Amino acid sequence: MSRAEERNQEPRKRRPRKAQGGAQRKQDNAKRDYRARRSSQERERRPEQNHDSGFEAEIICGRNAVKAALAAGRTINRLYYLDSGDSRLYKLVQAAREAGVPVSAAKNEQLDRLTGDLTHQGIIAEPAAKDYVDAESYLSELEAAGKDPFILILAEIQDGHNLGAILRVADAAAVDLVIIPERRSQGLDARVARASAGAIEFVPVARVTNLSRLTLDLKDRGYWIYGLDGEAKERYNEVSYRGKIALIVGNEARGINQKLREHCDFLLSIPMAGRINSLNASVACGIVTFAARAERETGLAKDEAELEQV
Repeated sequence: MSRAEERNQEPRKRRPRKAQGGAQRKQDNAKRDYRARRSSQERERRPEQNHDSGFEAEIICGRNAVKAALAAGRTINRLYYLDSGDSRLYKLVQAAREAGVPVSAAKNEQLDRLTGDLTHQGIIAEPAAKDYVDAESYLSELEAAGKDPFILILAEIQDGHNLGAILRVADAAAVDLVIIPERRSQGLDARVARASAGAIEFVPVARVTNLSRLTLDLKDRGYWIYGLDGEAKERYNEVSYRGKIALIVGNEARGINQKLREHCDFLLSIPMAGRINSLNASVACGIVTFAARAERETGLAKDEAELEQV
Protein backbone atom coordinates (compact mmCIF):
# COMPACT_ATOMS: atom_id res chain seq x y z
CA MET A 1 0.00 0.00 0.00
CA SER A 2 1.40 3.36 -1.02
CA ARG A 3 1.91 6.17 1.50
CA ALA A 4 -0.84 8.18 -0.20
CA GLU A 5 -3.31 5.33 0.28
CA GLU A 6 -2.25 4.92 3.91
CA ARG A 7 -2.81 8.66 4.48
CA ASN A 8 -6.30 8.51 2.94
CA GLN A 9 -7.28 5.61 5.21
CA GLU A 10 -6.17 7.40 8.36
CA PRO A 11 -9.03 9.18 10.17
CA ARG A 12 -8.80 12.90 9.79
CA LYS A 13 -8.22 14.85 12.96
CA ARG A 14 -9.87 18.24 13.42
CA ARG A 15 -7.41 20.97 14.17
CA PRO A 16 -7.93 22.46 17.59
CA ARG A 17 -9.31 26.02 17.44
CA LYS A 18 -7.02 28.67 18.62
CA ALA A 19 -8.21 30.27 21.78
CA GLN A 20 -9.41 33.78 21.08
CA GLY A 21 -8.69 36.59 23.41
CA GLY A 22 -11.37 39.08 24.46
CA ALA A 23 -9.98 41.74 22.09
CA GLN A 24 -10.09 39.34 19.11
CA ARG A 25 -13.70 38.34 19.85
CA LYS A 26 -14.73 41.98 20.08
CA GLN A 27 -13.06 42.70 16.74
CA ASP A 28 -14.79 39.76 15.04
CA ASN A 29 -18.17 40.77 16.48
CA ALA A 30 -17.68 44.34 15.32
CA LYS A 31 -16.91 43.14 11.77
CA ARG A 32 -20.02 40.93 11.76
CA ASP A 33 -22.21 43.80 12.98
CA TYR A 34 -20.74 46.13 10.36
CA ARG A 35 -21.46 43.65 7.54
CA ALA A 36 -25.03 43.22 8.79
CA ARG A 37 -25.60 46.99 8.87
CA ARG A 38 -24.18 47.42 5.36
CA SER A 39 -26.39 44.63 4.04
CA SER A 40 -29.48 46.25 5.63
CA GLN A 41 -28.58 49.66 4.21
CA GLU A 42 -28.10 48.21 0.72
CA ARG A 43 -31.55 46.59 0.86
CA GLU A 44 -33.13 49.91 1.88
CA ARG A 45 -31.42 51.83 -0.92
CA ARG A 46 -32.39 49.29 -3.55
CA PRO A 47 -35.53 50.18 -5.57
CA GLU A 48 -38.58 48.25 -4.46
CA GLN A 49 -39.06 45.55 -7.10
CA ASN A 50 -42.40 44.04 -7.91
CA HIS A 51 -41.44 40.61 -9.27
CA ASP A 52 -45.06 39.80 -10.13
CA SER A 53 -45.70 42.76 -12.40
CA GLY A 54 -42.20 43.96 -13.30
CA PHE A 55 -42.65 47.47 -11.91
CA GLU A 56 -40.00 49.24 -9.89
CA ALA A 57 -40.70 51.91 -7.33
CA GLU A 58 -38.51 54.42 -9.13
CA ILE A 59 -38.10 58.16 -8.79
CA ILE A 60 -36.71 60.71 -11.20
CA CYS A 61 -34.10 62.95 -9.56
CA GLY A 62 -32.43 66.17 -10.66
CA ARG A 63 -33.30 69.11 -12.87
CA ASN A 64 -32.25 67.67 -16.23
CA ALA A 65 -33.90 64.30 -15.62
CA VAL A 66 -37.18 65.88 -14.50
CA LYS A 67 -37.08 68.34 -17.41
CA ALA A 68 -36.58 65.46 -19.88
CA ALA A 69 -39.43 63.44 -18.32
CA LEU A 70 -41.82 66.39 -18.65
CA ALA A 71 -40.71 67.07 -22.23
CA ALA A 72 -41.25 63.42 -23.15
CA GLY A 73 -44.80 63.49 -21.78
CA ARG A 74 -44.06 60.96 -19.04
CA THR A 75 -47.04 60.38 -16.78
CA ILE A 76 -46.09 61.62 -13.31
CA ASN A 77 -48.02 61.00 -10.10
CA ARG A 78 -46.51 63.93 -8.22
CA LEU A 79 -43.58 66.34 -8.34
CA TYR A 80 -41.78 67.45 -5.18
CA TYR A 81 -39.51 70.50 -5.10
CA LEU A 82 -37.48 72.54 -2.62
CA ASP A 83 -39.04 75.98 -2.26
CA SER A 84 -35.71 77.83 -2.25
CA GLY A 85 -36.44 80.72 -4.64
CA ASP A 86 -34.30 79.14 -7.37
CA SER A 87 -35.58 80.43 -10.74
CA ARG A 88 -34.54 77.25 -12.56
CA LEU A 89 -36.58 75.10 -10.20
CA TYR A 90 -39.50 77.48 -10.49
CA LYS A 91 -39.54 77.09 -14.28
CA LEU A 92 -39.69 73.29 -13.93
CA VAL A 93 -42.47 73.56 -11.37
CA GLN A 94 -44.45 75.81 -13.72
CA ALA A 95 -43.94 73.37 -16.59
CA ALA A 96 -45.21 70.53 -14.40
CA ARG A 97 -48.30 72.49 -13.41
CA GLU A 98 -49.04 73.35 -17.02
CA ALA A 99 -48.78 69.64 -17.83
CA GLY A 100 -51.37 68.87 -15.13
CA VAL A 101 -48.90 67.27 -12.70
CA PRO A 102 -49.75 67.64 -8.98
CA VAL A 103 -46.95 69.63 -7.33
CA SER A 104 -45.90 69.80 -3.66
CA ALA A 105 -43.26 71.89 -1.90
CA ALA A 106 -41.02 69.84 0.39
CA LYS A 107 -38.20 70.36 2.85
CA ASN A 108 -34.67 69.25 2.00
CA GLU A 109 -34.88 66.50 4.64
CA GLN A 110 -37.99 65.09 2.98
CA LEU A 111 -36.30 65.02 -0.43
CA ASP A 112 -33.24 63.33 1.09
CA ARG A 113 -35.45 60.69 2.67
CA LEU A 114 -37.23 59.99 -0.64
CA THR A 115 -34.02 59.75 -2.68
CA GLY A 116 -31.65 57.99 -0.29
CA ASP A 117 -28.10 58.39 -1.58
CA LEU A 118 -29.16 59.90 -4.94
CA THR A 119 -28.55 63.57 -5.73
CA HIS A 120 -31.90 65.33 -6.17
CA GLN A 121 -30.85 68.98 -6.83
CA GLY A 122 -34.00 70.15 -5.08
CA ILE A 123 -36.53 68.38 -7.32
CA ILE A 124 -37.86 64.85 -7.81
CA ALA A 125 -40.75 63.28 -9.70
CA GLU A 126 -42.68 60.09 -9.00
CA PRO A 127 -43.64 58.48 -12.32
CA ALA A 128 -46.86 56.52 -12.62
CA ALA A 129 -46.77 52.75 -13.07
CA LYS A 130 -49.33 53.16 -15.87
CA ASP A 131 -50.71 56.01 -17.99
CA TYR A 132 -54.06 57.47 -16.96
CA VAL A 133 -56.93 57.78 -19.43
CA ASP A 134 -58.88 60.98 -20.04
CA ALA A 135 -62.21 60.62 -18.23
CA GLU A 136 -64.30 62.69 -20.67
CA SER A 137 -62.95 60.96 -23.79
CA TYR A 138 -63.22 57.49 -22.33
CA LEU A 139 -66.79 57.99 -21.13
CA SER A 140 -67.76 59.29 -24.59
CA GLU A 141 -66.26 56.19 -26.20
CA LEU A 142 -68.20 53.89 -23.86
CA GLU A 143 -71.48 55.69 -24.49
CA ALA A 144 -70.88 55.80 -28.26
CA ALA A 145 -70.49 52.02 -28.16
CA GLY A 146 -73.99 51.77 -26.68
CA LYS A 147 -72.87 50.72 -23.20
CA ASP A 148 -74.40 51.63 -19.86
CA PRO A 149 -71.10 52.16 -18.03
CA PHE A 150 -70.37 51.03 -14.50
CA ILE A 151 -67.88 53.45 -12.88
CA LEU A 152 -66.06 53.43 -9.56
CA ILE A 153 -65.19 56.83 -8.05
CA LEU A 154 -62.57 56.57 -5.30
CA ALA A 155 -62.77 59.63 -3.05
CA GLU A 156 -59.31 60.07 -1.51
CA ILE A 157 -58.24 56.45 -1.10
CA GLN A 158 -54.76 56.94 0.37
CA ASP A 159 -53.50 53.41 0.96
CA GLY A 160 -51.72 51.76 -1.94
CA HIS A 161 -52.80 48.25 -0.93
CA ASN A 162 -56.44 49.36 -0.82
CA LEU A 163 -56.23 50.93 -4.27
CA GLY A 164 -54.54 47.84 -5.69
CA ALA A 165 -57.18 45.57 -4.15
CA ILE A 166 -59.97 47.75 -5.58
CA LEU A 167 -58.41 47.47 -9.03
CA ARG A 168 -58.53 43.68 -8.65
CA VAL A 169 -62.23 43.96 -7.77
CA ALA A 170 -62.83 46.27 -10.73
CA ASP A 171 -61.19 43.86 -13.14
CA ALA A 172 -63.03 40.81 -11.77
CA ALA A 173 -66.40 42.61 -11.86
CA ALA A 174 -65.83 44.13 -15.33
CA VAL A 175 -66.06 47.72 -14.09
CA ASP A 176 -65.66 50.05 -17.06
CA LEU A 177 -63.67 52.87 -15.45
CA VAL A 178 -62.07 53.83 -12.13
CA ILE A 179 -61.71 57.54 -11.32
CA ILE A 180 -59.44 59.05 -8.65
CA PRO A 181 -58.71 62.68 -7.72
CA GLU A 182 -55.36 64.32 -8.45
CA ARG A 183 -54.86 65.47 -4.87
CA ARG A 184 -55.12 63.73 -1.51
CA SER A 185 -55.20 60.35 -3.19
CA GLN A 186 -52.88 57.43 -3.80
CA GLY A 187 -51.65 57.32 -7.40
CA LEU A 188 -50.72 54.40 -9.62
CA ASP A 189 -47.28 53.44 -8.34
CA ALA A 190 -45.33 50.19 -7.94
CA ARG A 191 -46.98 49.35 -4.62
CA VAL A 192 -50.43 49.63 -6.22
CA ALA A 193 -49.29 47.57 -9.20
CA ARG A 194 -48.12 44.79 -6.90
CA ALA A 195 -51.26 44.85 -4.75
CA SER A 196 -53.42 44.69 -7.90
CA ALA A 197 -51.80 41.39 -8.94
CA GLY A 198 -51.65 42.62 -12.55
CA ALA A 199 -55.16 44.09 -12.69
CA ILE A 200 -53.62 47.54 -13.16
CA GLU A 201 -52.85 46.50 -16.75
CA PHE A 202 -56.48 45.90 -17.62
CA VAL A 203 -58.50 48.48 -15.68
CA PRO A 204 -58.71 52.00 -17.17
CA VAL A 205 -57.99 54.64 -14.49
CA ALA A 206 -58.68 58.35 -14.93
CA ARG A 207 -57.44 61.16 -12.70
CA VAL A 208 -59.49 64.37 -12.34
CA THR A 209 -59.01 67.66 -10.53
CA ASN A 210 -62.48 67.95 -8.99
CA LEU A 211 -64.63 64.96 -8.01
CA SER A 212 -67.62 67.14 -7.11
CA ARG A 213 -67.72 68.70 -10.57
CA LEU A 214 -67.22 65.30 -12.19
CA THR A 215 -70.14 63.84 -10.24
CA LEU A 216 -72.45 66.66 -11.35
CA ASP A 217 -71.35 66.15 -14.96
CA LEU A 218 -72.17 62.45 -14.66
CA LYS A 219 -75.65 63.25 -13.35
CA ASP A 220 -76.19 65.52 -16.36
CA ARG A 221 -75.22 62.57 -18.58
CA GLY A 222 -77.89 60.37 -17.00
CA TYR A 223 -75.86 58.48 -14.41
CA TRP A 224 -77.26 57.31 -11.08
CA ILE A 225 -74.82 58.08 -8.27
CA TYR A 226 -74.43 55.67 -5.34
CA GLY A 227 -72.30 56.32 -2.26
CA LEU A 228 -71.10 53.93 0.44
CA ASP A 229 -71.95 55.24 3.91
CA GLY A 230 -71.84 53.13 7.06
CA GLU A 231 -74.57 55.25 8.67
CA ALA A 232 -77.01 55.15 5.74
CA LYS A 233 -80.46 53.65 6.37
CA GLU A 234 -80.82 52.14 2.89
CA ARG A 235 -79.05 48.82 2.41
CA TYR A 236 -76.90 48.05 -0.61
CA ASN A 237 -79.03 45.02 -1.54
CA GLU A 238 -82.31 46.96 -1.57
CA VAL A 239 -81.71 49.12 -4.65
CA SER A 240 -81.49 48.65 -8.40
CA TYR A 241 -78.20 49.13 -10.23
CA ARG A 242 -79.58 49.22 -13.77
CA GLY A 243 -78.48 51.77 -16.38
CA LYS A 244 -75.50 54.12 -16.17
CA ILE A 245 -74.15 54.05 -12.64
CA ALA A 246 -71.26 55.42 -10.58
CA LEU A 247 -70.36 54.03 -7.15
CA ILE A 248 -68.43 56.33 -4.79
CA VAL A 249 -66.09 54.73 -2.24
CA GLY A 250 -64.84 57.12 0.44
CA ASN A 251 -61.61 57.65 2.32
CA GLU A 252 -60.50 54.83 4.64
CA ALA A 253 -61.02 56.91 7.79
CA ARG A 254 -63.38 59.78 6.89
CA GLY A 255 -65.60 58.21 4.26
CA ILE A 256 -67.27 60.43 1.64
CA ASN A 257 -67.14 64.19 2.21
CA GLN A 258 -70.35 66.18 2.68
CA LYS A 259 -70.38 67.74 -0.79
CA LEU A 260 -70.15 64.37 -2.54
CA ARG A 261 -72.79 62.94 -0.21
CA GLU A 262 -75.18 65.66 -1.34
CA HIS A 263 -74.63 64.67 -4.98
CA CYS A 264 -75.53 61.00 -4.36
CA ASP A 265 -78.92 59.67 -5.45
CA PHE A 266 -78.52 56.77 -3.01
CA LEU A 267 -76.46 56.42 0.17
CA LEU A 268 -75.96 52.73 0.94
CA SER A 269 -74.82 50.78 3.98
CA ILE A 270 -73.70 47.18 4.45
CA PRO A 271 -75.50 45.57 7.42
CA MET A 272 -73.14 44.20 10.08
CA ALA A 273 -73.92 41.19 12.26
CA GLY A 274 -70.73 41.15 14.34
CA ARG A 275 -69.11 43.41 16.91
CA ILE A 276 -66.91 45.31 14.43
CA ASN A 277 -69.02 47.99 12.75
CA SER A 278 -66.79 48.85 9.79
CA LEU A 279 -65.08 47.21 6.83
CA ASN A 280 -61.89 47.90 4.93
CA ALA A 281 -62.58 50.19 1.95
CA SER A 282 -61.59 47.57 -0.62
CA VAL A 283 -63.72 44.89 1.08
CA ALA A 284 -66.80 47.14 1.22
CA CYS A 285 -66.22 48.12 -2.41
CA GLY A 286 -66.02 44.45 -3.41
CA ILE A 287 -69.27 43.51 -1.69
CA VAL A 288 -71.33 46.25 -3.33
CA THR A 289 -69.57 46.06 -6.72
CA PHE A 290 -70.31 42.36 -7.14
CA ALA A 291 -73.88 42.82 -5.92
CA ALA A 292 -74.34 45.51 -8.56
CA ARG A 293 -72.71 43.32 -11.22
CA ALA A 294 -75.02 40.40 -10.43
CA GLU A 295 -78.14 42.57 -10.48
CA ARG A 296 -77.13 44.17 -13.79
CA GLU A 297 -76.44 40.79 -15.39
CA THR A 298 -79.78 39.41 -14.15
CA GLY A 299 -81.62 42.44 -15.49
CA LEU A 300 -79.86 42.18 -18.84
CA ALA A 301 -80.78 38.49 -19.16
CA LYS A 302 -84.42 39.31 -18.29
CA ASP A 303 -84.52 42.07 -20.93
CA GLU A 304 -83.14 39.73 -23.58
CA ALA A 305 -85.69 37.05 -22.68
CA GLU A 306 -88.55 39.56 -22.96
CA LEU A 307 -87.30 40.69 -26.37
CA GLU A 308 -87.28 37.10 -27.62
CA GLN A 309 -90.93 36.70 -26.58
CA VAL A 310 -92.05 39.78 -28.49
